[in-house]
Amino acid sequence: MHKKLFVLSVLAFLVNTTPAVAVGDECLECHGDKDSLEPVTPGRTVDSLFVSPDALKGSIHEELSCSDCHAMGEKEGETAHYEEGGDKPRLSCAECHDDVTQEYYGQCVHGKASKESHPNAPTCASCHGSHQIKAASDPDSLIAPTNQPTTCGACHNSDDMNDNAGITKRRLVGRYEEGVHWKQIQAGRRGASCSDCHGSHAIRRSSDADSMVTRINLLTTCAKCHPDIVAGYSTGSHGRTLLAGNLDVPNCTTCHGDHDIISLRAEVGKRNTFARTEVCIWCHGNDRIMARYSLDTSPVDSYLNDFHGLAQRGSAGTAATCADCHDPHHSLPQDHAQSRMHLSNRGATCGKCHGQTSDSFIMSFTHKMAAREPGHGITYWVAYIYIIVILITIGGMLLHNMVIWMFFARKKLKYQRARGKIRRLSHFELGWHWAMLVAFTILTITGFALSYSDSVWFKWLYDLGLAESTRSWVHRFFAVVLTLDMTIFLLYTFASRRGRRRWWVNMCPRWQDAKDFYYTMMFYLGRRKEKPVYDVFNYAEKVEYWALWWGTVVMILSGLILWFSELLPASSPPWAFNVARAVHFYEAILAASAIVVWHLYHTIWHPEEYPIGTSFITGRLTEHEAKERFTDKAIAEMLPPESDDVPPEALPEKDWMNEDHPSK
Repeated sequence: MHKKLFVLSVLAFLVNTTPAVAVGDECLECHGDKDSLEPVTPGRTVDSLFVSPDALKGSIHEELSCSDCHAMGEKEGETAHYEEGGDKPRLSCAECHDDVTQEYYGQCVHGKASKESHPNAPTCASCHGSHQIKAASDPDSLIAPTNQPTTCGACHNSDDMNDNAGITKRRLVGRYEEGVHWKQIQAGRRGASCSDCHGSHAIRRSSDADSMVTRINLLTTCAKCHPDIVAGYSTGSHGRTLLAGNLDVPNCTTCHGDHDIISLRAEVGKRNTFARTEVCIWCHGNDRIMARYSLDTSPVDSYLNDFHGLAQRGSAGTAATCADCHDPHHSLPQDHAQSRMHLSNRGATCGKCHGQTSDSFIMSFTHKMAAREPGHGITYWVAYIYIIVILITIGGMLLHNMVIWMFFARKKLKYQRARGKIRRLSHFELGWHWAMLVAFTILTITGFALSYSDSVWFKWLYDLGLAESTRSWVHRFFAVVLTLDMTIFLLYTFASRRGRRRWWVNMCPRWQDAKDFYYTMMFYLGRRKEKPVYDVFNYAEKVEYWALWWGTVVMILSGLILWFSELLPASSPPWAFNVARAVHFYEAILAASAIVVWHLYHTIWHPEEYPIGTSFITGRLTEHEAKERFTDKAIAEMLPPESDDVPPEALPEKDWMNEDHPSK
């Protein structure tokens, strides 16, 4: 008896210790020898045929043989090797995982694509691996939460849509890795993975009524981790309406995003992100959506113009958002007894920030339409009266100051016309300057009217009926005017003796300009007693003159590209148009800013020009003005040829503000 038991024990030991990969050893005689492999099936390579002897080591399939997974013939049970040049052996996962296989091919979007022989359809091996399949609970598994972005990202992280594969969203995994769920997983905490939200073997399209991520089924999906929030949402206004079949109302992903899910409690420094308010404005600030349900956008306008909204958009950022006053998930109308804004609850809601408050305070603000607000009539008349008072008061002040300013401006202009002997600009040059001034001003207005069409500075033009066709025509017309004006002036500077002398010789930068700049700064900084005098054109005028030509050429060339873009050669780089547009826009900003900051200051608003420089009207300076600014040589050059005036040094100083003088 004991001998029989011993023999049985030995047999059992031999059975249990016999390698389970006996057939595998037979396969490895060829597939384990990389040097002897020679693929004959199209599309196969040596690397795809080679199998390392320890390929299954550590895998959950470590005890299986090759034939357990690779069917070796056309008929079930047939073990003969496929003949050379035929199809590669089939995987037979269904032998052990029949229920999962049926679910995969019957319900999953991946399985259906595989049945249709889609070349890129994922197989079992695509998600689980081939020989080194790990248990789902193993951190090294391809379907472990930490590895799912890489596994799913093989197909779902492209920057382009793939209609052929049915992938109609870009960078799904890339956006998922920007969200809070992935950050939770990275930190070692519980966070939703791809399979938590989409399933694993029964993944369906979001348009499928049985999908885990339809607008309604998403509540069940999110409730797995957020049961209390979903329960509150389902009994709130939004949730009840959604469950009743109205898909217009927001669900979880509407406010939080789908893959790049963010926390709306996020803060930058001590400032709440404006996203906490923007998610509500998307719908409640949309006139078309609100009109569909007989609502209006006045609550959004009221909030944005109240302290809370103004502070939230500004630097304070810690003011109440929509979610602070209205429960973001269990949102209810204010007449509902459980609403935070119900009269019985409003004190506690406001008190979270304001402490104990009076009934008068908590009733002082409402999102109701203005005409229905308490005390609307009194508020309306107070505002109306103040507007009238402001217009009369400030308008009267401006008119009063304008009368005084115009008196001195007329007096200086009259004096300069009578005593102006020093010729700064000829009649032709004055005409050139005025044409450039008018064209540049209109170009600036019509150009920025397009770039900033919704700003208060230009919106009034469109409110008056300005059409884009009219704006573009006016802009291009004055672009032609400016181009002709500058071209004619350029010809003048070459053709006339005065033009050559004045605009080439006198405008040529010299070392003296650098010294003049230094002396000027030292004088105005109080480090030099003597104020410098300049040549016909000083360093500031030379800088601006050459900047004018640079800007004109750049604007004309970039403008022509934008205007006649269809005439660009076929060999032009694809970025040529966009670069021209950027150059045209930023050069316009630079030019307009330089005119205001530099040119108008030096020629009109300089303190020495009080109350205004008038040379751009008369083209002349008085002897006294010239004596203060220019060298004697420069003054002599600017005197008209027929002038018999006394030398500048012999002229008495004149005070234009106190002298009576006849008109010229």
